[in-house]
Amino acid sequence: MSKILCIDYGKKRIGLSITNSIRSIAFGLDTVNSNNIICTLYKYLKYEDIDTIIIGLPIRFDNSLFPLEKEIKKFIKIINNKYPNLIIKRIDERFTSKIANYYLINTRLKKNLLDKISATLLLQEYIKYSNI
Repeated sequence: MSKILCIDYGKKRIGLSITNSIRSIAFGLDTVNSNNIICTLYKYLKYEDIDTIIIGLPIRFDNSLFPLEKEIKKFIKIINNKYPNLIIKRIDERFTSKIANYYLINTRLKKNLLDKISATLLLQEYIKYSNI
């Protein structure tokens, strides 16, 4: 079975996580500079058996979208053009950064892990509620 890659998209940093081959567990993968995401994505798609990408959907409490969604849509268009057979799904990312920050505070982990933890939480949530 192919793996799932998750992207927690941010203006400066992007968190990445990936499932195991049976799609039952999410692992933190990397935090990359947003300028390097296409090269990094290429590397993972080349060396890992990935057929699906999950990307966070930045929804506010009033169900409106954060302005970052415009950049995410441009990013998705680039991915779709470069990898047309790749499945892209979206998942509500409300609270993931707050939960990740809670882990950081309580475990005294480094701040640069925040995005990777957020991506892992998003992917674990997807695994939990999807029928894969």
